[in-house]
Amino acid sequence: MATETNEQQRLTVQGFFYNDPDLYPPIVNAIRLLCRAGFSVELFCRETGGPHGVSYPPEARIVRLDHRGKGSWSQFFAFLREATGRARSDAGLFWGHDMHGFVAARIAAWRRGRPFVYHCHDYADPGWMTAGIQVVHAFERRFARTADAVVIPDAGRAEVIAKDLRLRRAPLVAANAPILTPLVRRHTLREALQARGHRFEKVVFRQGRIGRGHAIEATIQSMPLWQRPGWAFVVMGLSDEAYLKSLHQLARERGVADRFVVLPPVNYDEILHFTPDADVGHALYEQTHVNNVHIGTASNKVMEYLAAGVPLLVSPNEKLRQLVSTNACGACADERDPASIAKGINEMLNDEDRRESMGRAARRVFEESYCYDRQFAPVLDRMRALTSGLSPTWILT
Repeated sequence: MATETNEQQRLTVQGFFYNDPDLYPPIVNAIRLLCRAGFSVELFCRETGGPHGVSYPPEARIVRLDHRGKGSWSQFFAFLREATGRARSDAGLFWGHDMHGFVAARIAAWRRGRPFVYHCHDYADPGWMTAGIQVVHAFERRFARTADAVVIPDAGRAEVIAKDLRLRRAPLVAANAPILTPLVRRHTLREALQARGHRFEKVVFRQGRIGRGHAIEATIQSMPLWQRPGWAFVVMGLSDEAYLKSLHQLARERGVADRFVVLPPVNYDEILHFTPDADVGHALYEQTHVNNVHIGTASNKVMEYLAAGVPLLVSPNEKLRQLVSTNACGACADERDPASIAKGINEMLNDEDRRESMGRAARRVFEESYCYDRQFAPVLDRMRALTSGLSPTWILT
């Protein structure tokens, strides 16, 4: 009875995301904070067939709609029809993630006469749009200004998006950071390497999706210039077999195959146990599209390295350079230049006192400024304001 009463007292935020939320840390963490703040959350997302290992609060319901086996447009319209058809009359607010989820949230808000929030994680770059993406982006450009709030993870990206979408009010900026939890070093990364027969003095670690645009090739090319043969480059995350094969081939050509390791992906809750065991966090981004140019605090891995107390190796764009220089928590390297990458790594790994000081500074700035508890607070305030006066006991059904 107490549980039922508690659920009846919670307003529901109903969300839409045309992908797997388990792979998007800010969605996972936002759901956790919304539930902690007294909301219930129901998120409609797309079943992609991947493993589901992320934990959500009992007040959250993740509804995975499975329309696989159809063409891309048929899948999206089937998702849109089912998700918006289940828009609740007792929902206090609708919440769309990225432009496909935005379409669903906008339609649901129209139907139910409720406010809606657009959380734009990645923005469509004109140079990377397919014909289908152009259609969805046109809807986004036409109606994004009608959102009651727009949330974007980086200030520079927010400026670009606000101008392009002609937003009526300034977007809220919430860095893609973890929730604040105690820092525990479990040696999970070292144990995983040792289980595969690897023992390294130091580890440069990159987590998250392994793909082009992340200067992985340039970093492998830099490895012959690293000052000690016991230093390794370890990557962990989702990728495709052909790309990984090309990376291993490049490592063999450079004579560093024994020091380049690819670990299988783990879920978001597990990756946070691996990261604190690294010596340097690799966060280089090639300036290939708008999201990489304006990466800054939108980078999950940058924020996760800060949370783990790991020094950062970042690209020298304005926001990342300012982050590491102002807080003395890492170094910059030209992601196009193997010699520059080697220089940054050598300088950090050769000076243990300096590296440890950078790690402490990283954790400090995370706790004081970037933890998601702080970053998402203005979004929570806005959602509370938008639902002020609503009560689940009197919303008409």
